[in-house]
Formats: sequence, structure tokens, C-alpha cells
Amino acid sequence: MIIEVLGIDCDQTTALQGAVDQALADLGLTDAATVRTISDPAAIIARGVRRWPGLSVDGKVVSRGCVPSAGELRGFMADAMGRRPADSSR
Repeated sequence: MIIEVLGIDCDQTTALQGAVDQALADLGLTDAATVRTISDPAAIIARGVRRWPGLSVDGKVVSRGCVPSAGELRGFMADAMGRRPADSSR
């Protein structure tokens, strides 16, 4: 699984990076994912994100302009792995 955190160097992007790391750990997927940070505005816009931070999972943009809840993040990642998390409150 390839996860891209899309955003400039700001508090929101940093918060999203931390939340992604925690969600991967919660699901036991830390070793199954490659997490990239894309901070070039042109590259972010090319991915269809005009409000950051954004999040892409396996090439699909799943959020824009916010830091999703822990449940939402686990859901995005579980969906990408073809399963639902035990706590799917999104």
C-alpha cells in the first residue's frame, strides 16, 4: 500500500502524518505500507488536491483540506487492504 500525505510544511500536515502513522500501527500495517510526503504545491495540485493537507491511498485521494478522524483513517487503510477494521466508526 502506498500512502501519500499531501501538504506544505504546516501544523495540519504534521498532524496528518502522525495520525497516519498511528492508524497504520493500530492496524498492524506499518510494514505493509510505504508513506510518502509530497510537499511540492504543483505535485499536490496535479493529484487533484487544492486544499491541504490531503491524503492519497494507492493513488486514490481520500481526503482534502482536513485531518480525518482515527476511525476514518483506519477505514481508508483497511479498505485499501481489502478488509474492514474491528472498529469501523467513521
